[in-house]
Amino acid sequence: MLTYNKPLNIRTSVKFDIKILLIIMILTFLLAYKLTDYAANFNTIQNESRIEIIFLAVFFIFLFIPMSHINQDEISINENRYLAKWRPFINKEGEINCNFFKNYNNWFNDRFNLRQFFTDVHTNITLKLTNKAKQVFIDKNGFSYIDFELNHYQLRHINKQDYDALKKFYEYLNNRNIELYVILTPYKGNIIYPSTQKILVKDEYEHNIDKEIKKLNKNNNMHIINPINEIKEASKNNLMYFKTEHHWTDDGAFIGYQELMKEITKKHPDIKVLKEQDFNFSYNTKIRSEWDREYTWGRNTIITNMPLNYKKKLHQTKYRYYTYKDYKLLETKLVNVPYRKTKDFYFPKGADYRVIVLGTSMSENLTEFIQYTFKHVHRIRINGVKKIPTKEEYKILKYYEKEIMDYHPNIIVLCISYNNILHLRNIF
Repeated sequence: MLTYNKPLNIRTSVKFDIKILLIIMILTFLLAYKLTDYAANFNTIQNESRIEIIFLAVFFIFLFIPMSHINQDEISINENRYLAKWRPFINKEGEINCNFFKNYNNWFNDRFNLRQFFTDVHTNITLKLTNKAKQVFIDKNGFSYIDFELNHYQLRHINKQDYDALKKFYEYLNNRNIELYVILTPYKGNIIYPSTQKILVKDEYEHNIDKEIKKLNKNNNMHIINPINEIKEASKNNLMYFKTEHHWTDDGAFIGYQELMKEITKKHPDIKVLKEQDFNFSYNTKIRSEWDREYTWGRNTIITNMPLNYKKKLHQTKYRYYTYKDYKLLETKLVNVPYRKTKDFYFPKGADYRVIVLGTSMSENLTEFIQYTFKHVHRIRINGVKKIPTKEEYKILKYYEKEIMDYHPNIIVLCISYNNILHLRNIF
């Protein structure tokens, strides 16, 4: 046996990429195989083979273009998602990846050269021919609707079980001296835009929801606010919903806020309700509706991976945004907890109540007003939360019961859309 007691220094001057090597090997083998076959038959079918070899040369050149540059980004900004990661055939633990070819296909499809170019061409052609791309329909006025706004499946399946769960949640909180106020946000298609009314949510489903809500309020003394009529009326003068998202605008959310506060101030007349003159206004053709409060092109353009020229075409409208005049007094704290999205707000001029806002993305723009109304506001997002599976969403007491009780709220505001009523059976 030979031994060497001094340490070895190994210099890795070249970065070896097995993924690129694999692609090159496969394409080289195919090219070599065909060229060999061509050479063997060249003397017998010389004239016919010349056309074939030109075609094959061009074909293999095009095959090499996609792998000539592999995108190494972790996130796609255009699509607002994580790109597929490389999963080796044998991992670090020495285990064989049985899904290697599927993983490889996903990785390459997400990262090949000129992918964005080909996606843009495809989407442009589809939009021009059908006015539809993936799950999004765009009407002649530039308003887009995602798939769940175009079918009635979820609304048809809302039943007594869902309303009973809401009633049970109300009783659970009431027994702990916590008031529950539920505000519903209608579908965009329920409100305006006659050019698409015939394919959007039918009045019968809207009527059934309204009837059940009125029954719950009357029989159980609950506080469920359905501002559909007020939003319909306000839509004659202002845009209540964004053109390229299902979310309501600041104007729409402000109408919802006013209707919510009408109900709250019946019991708490001391609370000051904000008015338009309490705000400064700015205008922007882009959309602000999500947790991070950033301006974007809109969720529907992300779903379709819409080309930039179409994004600009659909964003000619200037939306009005509210900024509270004393906004600098607001203290915001982001609570970084792995399985949930939570924010704390403290506003010294607000009414001295402790309020929790529970809700989906529809409550983001609503919170913009609530955070300046009350002194203490705790914001909890109950869907689209990392590490919580979709089927686990809306299980409010499973994930947030301790957090809610530790905060000792006087009031809880639950903000959900019509279709979210279906998920309320998961609360318990």
